Amino acid sequence: MAKKQKNMRAASAILQPDFMQRLTFWPLQIGGWAFLMVFPLGIWLAGGSSAAPFFWLAFARGPSGFALTSALRPLCGRVFAARLHYAILFPGLVVSSLILGFVELEATCWLGRSLGLAAPVIGADMMYGSAWMIRSMVLLLWLLLYFGIKLLKRFLEVEREFQRAEVRLLRSQMNPHFLFNALTTIMAVRRDEAKVELVTQSLADYLRFSLQQEEDEQIHVAAHPLGDEISAMENYLRVEKVRFGDDLDWSLDAEADALRTLVPSALVQPLLENAIKHGQETSPRILRISITARVVQSNLELEVCNSGHWIERDRTHAGGVGLKNLRRRLELIYGHAASLDIRHGQSTVTVCVSLPARLLQ
Repeated sequence: MAKKQKNMRAASAILQPDFMQRLTFWPLQIGGWAFLMVFPLGIWLAGGSSAAPFFWLAFARGPSGFALTSALRPLCGRVFAARLHYAILFPGLVVSSLILGFVELEATCWLGRSLGLAAPVIGADMMYGSAWMIRSMVLLLWLLLYFGIKLLKRFLEVEREFQRAEVRLLRSQMNPHFLFNALTTIMAVRRDEAKVELVTQSLADYLRFSLQQEEDEQIHVAAHPLGDEISAMENYLRVEKVRFGDDLDWSLDAEADALRTLVPSALVQPLLENAIKHGQETSPRILRISITARVVQSNLELEVCNSGHWIERDRTHAGGVGLKNLRRRLELIYGHAASLDIRHGQSTVTVCVSLPARLLQ
């Protein structure tokens, strides 16, 4: 069970991993205030100041700031949830930082005097005013970072949901083509019980795989091992083999690591649909299709090759709708880390997909 959950988390991470989503409050809180302590420590070690008030105010700043901002976190969360307009939020943060800076400084000075340590009082010298401004500026920076990170995370989540919705929409455009072809094939061979049984079983196995992808998407598992889709595509090719008979010949060559690579749904199917559709137009009598997959230098290299020659098309139809959709999905999921290229010679056309290889453990 633990291994399965680990693999599901790995699959969920395929959709553009963002650094911001891994930022959590407490590591930033502890690290930020600890880093702030480096400055007075450096000044002290360098012999920059020996004044007792400086030592107390400087070294008490980290613990008092940590305690104050930790206590502020629930209130800031409620303010963020209220979705205040920036014209109200920003002035409010400035005023709050000034008030809180004054309160924190007064509390620090009072505690210092109670402990018998030297600490400035209001209006006693310039150190008090400087300390107040510095504290207020640090608190304002903390508030801006808190709300800025929260806003950025909200934006990234909205963008991620948009990406998932668009990926589902683009993927859904693939299934009707296969269903139409399968049903047409069943009608064509309806008098041959063995072929009808083969096509029906292959169709059922493919639909089972497709339904599993939809269930995974509901729980935000964005990928599956390439081997799962290859198995589903073998059912696809069995249907097409019944449809075309001896006029179709296909082969598969996939390395073990390639089969364990996590890939987005409907990666291979549009490549096969394109190979069959456009290969029919230019291939000799027997349409030959080959699928190869290997992991090269941490990238999955997937190629679908069909016999025939390249037909230059206008931009509206270049590469087919399926390939244009696949390009768009790869861009949404991987950004510039993935590519889809079309290579053609005198007698073959090859569509090559390269994407980062993340292996299932």
